[in-house]
Amino acid sequence: MKKLVYFAVALLALTACGEGQKKAPSALPSSDADSIYTYKYINKYFVKEPERCLGLIDTAEIKGTMTVDSCNMMRGYVYNTGMQDHKKGRYYMRQVLDRQGLDHTSDVYLSTLDAFCTLCMSEDKAEEALDAALEGIELARQRGIKRMEASFYAVAGSAMETQRPGSGETYMRKAIEIIKELDDQKAKPKASYYMSLLAQRLSENKKYAEGAKVCRERLAYVDEMEKNGIEMPEGYYDKQRGGAYCVLACSEAELGNMDEARRAAENYEKSAYSQTPPGQFNILPYYVKTGNKERVEQLCKQHEEYLQQQGDTIGTFYRTLFVSKANLYKNLGDYRQAFEAATRASVIQDSITAHERNNRAEEFEVKFKTQEAEMALQEKENTKRIQLVIIIALVVILLLSGLALMRIMIDKRRLNERNRDLYDTIQQILKKEKEVEQALEEAPDAALSASQKLYQRIVSLMREQKPYTDSNMNRDGMAQLLGTNYNLVADAIRECANGQSIGDFIDDWRLRHAAQLLTDTNDTIGNIMINSGFVSRSHFNTLFREHYKLTPTEYRNIAKEPEGVS
Repeated sequence: MKKLVYFAVALLALTACGEGQKKAPSALPSSDADSIYTYKYINKYFVKEPERCLGLIDTAEIKGTMTVDSCNMMRGYVYNTGMQDHKKGRYYMRQVLDRQGLDHTSDVYLSTLDAFCTLCMSEDKAEEALDAALEGIELARQRGIKRMEASFYAVAGSAMETQRPGSGETYMRKAIEIIKELDDQKAKPKASYYMSLLAQRLSENKKYAEGAKVCRERLAYVDEMEKNGIEMPEGYYDKQRGGAYCVLACSEAELGNMDEARRAAENYEKSAYSQTPPGQFNILPYYVKTGNKERVEQLCKQHEEYLQQQGDTIGTFYRTLFVSKANLYKNLGDYRQAFEAATRASVIQDSITAHERNNRAEEFEVKFKTQEAEMALQEKENTKRIQLVIIIALVVILLLSGLALMRIMIDKRRLNERNRDLYDTIQQILKKEKEVEQALEEAPDAALSASQKLYQRIVSLMREQKPYTDSNMNRDGMAQLLGTNYNLVADAIRECANGQSIGDFIDDWRLRHAAQLLTDTNDTIGNIMINSGFVSRSHFNTLFREHYKLTPTEYRNIAKEPEGVS
């Protein structure tokens, strides 16, 4: 089913592209004889006579009757749709899409992008098709080309449906809506086609009521087209109605509306669509559902012969024939034949999987060989360059290393000088604090206030008993040691120690003790922290850094460094 749908998409894309090509920048034919070397002429034969078309395209490029981009676009069409060579089709389309400087809103770019979307879908590369379609929607909207915008919406919807059923319905409905709103009679048939895609997807997603509704809308739309006198090829309207009746019959049968399904099937059988391979394939679910063994076997045989003629016996269509038979026989209770059909379907699926795996392996092998050749060539070309680069790099590294070492030495010297200055400043501050404390001790009691006397006792306690080395020491503990109320202790410290709290006062003595141990001992910083009354290493480091502007390690290094050395 997919290949037939993609083929129809390709034809519609080319129809849309044909209008764009009328506006595409290209040289005009120099004579009537050159008229065969134009897009309009070549487009007529790209499916039936692809090899001849390739020759015409080459001549058109030489004569200048078509631009290089237009020629590559046409080659992509011919290889992809006319010759079923997707690799070459992709190559020539990418020549256009990847060319630097090409206006992305030009007719040739948009037409190629539209065809590329169809190519990606035919290769089951839904994600790549979706990216291209979304780009196309935006570009077509910028140009105001509604027909092409609708085409990109339809591809985007189909791609989304392939990735996650039900996710692309909104986009497909948008494509139909755009075409219906156009005041362009020639564009109207596309809406019917988009309706067929939507109805098929709804049926596949088991939204049978919605699918049936879309089929009826399509029938009414086709009637309206014919009533309005829109000229189409012979048999067009009959096939359109046949396609709608086909999906309608399947949907109504799934809903249990067997009378409606039967009438739709009868109308389908009267149409020319019933004589086409797609029609015969798509009506199968109806006859399976109704248990019409004779008709299912007849249709499967016809379609099997058709696929064998096409050489397409390793594909999803061929597998579906046997799945349909298996479902029919199962419903009829003929489990032996159901098992045989299911087994055949399984074998075909294994062949499909193996075929896809081999294709991927071949693709990777080609890529690997190409990369290997490119790498060998690059290695040969760059050997001398690499040697030169290595020499230059070594020289640069040596120079940079020398500069970096010099910078490190300068920075280290500056840092040592700064730390030395900080250390000297700290020692002066500590000396002044001791002088103040000593002056307070030596002052006569008559000259001191009650708070100063209490502070004098506090300093003596801290110096002689070192209670701050106990990590549990707090304001209550200090007040208890002094035999007084902690509020009085707090007031005395705040008044005589520059507004410090009891906690800050205790931490200050701890830090002074730690600084002294860092200077006088070789004990570890961890032990010094514990012996100074701290519990947390991070808390100790933070307080020390805030108080002295140096880390404990920097403080010790400066303290133990002989004076005058930096």
